[in-house]
Amino acid sequence: MGRNNRKRPDRWTEMAKEAGYAARSVYKLEEIQRRFQVLRKTRRVLDLGCAPGSWSQYVRRQRPQVTLMGIDIQNVESYPGIFLQQSILDTTPEIFLTQLGGAADLVISDMAPNTSGDRFTDHLRQVELVQMAVSTVLGVLRQNGTFVAKVFDGEDAHPFVLSLSEHFTKVRRVKPVAVRNESVEFFVVCTGKKRAVHWSPPPVVIEPETIIEPEVEEVGDASETSTSTSQEDPSDSSS
Repeated sequence: MGRNNRKRPDRWTEMAKEAGYAARSVYKLEEIQRRFQVLRKTRRVLDLGCAPGSWSQYVRRQRPQVTLMGIDIQNVESYPGIFLQQSILDTTPEIFLTQLGGAADLVISDMAPNTSGDRFTDHLRQVELVQMAVSTVLGVLRQNGTFVAKVFDGEDAHPFVLSLSEHFTKVRRVKPVAVRNESVEFFVVCTGKKRAVHWSPPPVVIEPETIIEPEVEEVGDASETSTSTSQEDPSDSSS
C-alpha cells in the first residue's frame, strides 16, 4: 500500500509541476531555506546527486548570480549551471574547486540509492552515500560554510549525525513537511564548518608572443644610382 501511495501524485507534486520544478523534493529545500536561510550570502553552491534537478532550479531562482555546479551519474537536461555526469567517487576536490572558482559556501545533497524495498538495506546504502558526500564536503566547503543532506533513518543514522559535530559547530536534524508520511528520510543542516580549505587556482599559462620581423626590401647604393642617372647620353656629345 505504501509503495503504491508513493506513485500517486499529491499536492506537493502538483505544486511542483505548476511551478515548473522537476520534482516535489524542491519543497523540502524550500522549507529548509525558510527556516535556516542556508542560501544567505552564498556565491558558490555545489549540488551532489542533483538529478532530476529541482534543488538546483530552486537555488538558481533564489540566487540568480551564484556559481552553481551539480553532479550526478544520471544526465540532467538543461541544467541551470555547471554539470558533471559522473560519480563523486571519480571526482577530486580540485575539479569542484576549479569549476566553482573557489571553495563552496553551501553544499547540498539529496542523494539516495535505488531502493530495494528492504528498509535496513536501503538505510545502510544511503548512509554510505551521505558519508561519501561528507568526504567531498571536507575538501570543497569553505570554513563556516553550510552542508545540507538527506539521511535515511535507522540504527546507523544517530551515530552518523553525532559524527558531524566533529566538522561543524552546529548540526540540526530536520524533517520537512513535504517528506511523505511513510518515508524514513530526514535532513541534516550543518552550519559553521570548522576547518578551512586550502586551495589556490592553477596558474594561468601565457603562451610566449611570436614576433614576426617585417620583410625589408634590399635597395642598391644611392650614390651609384645618382652617378648612373647623371651620365650624359653619348648621342648628345656632338651638339
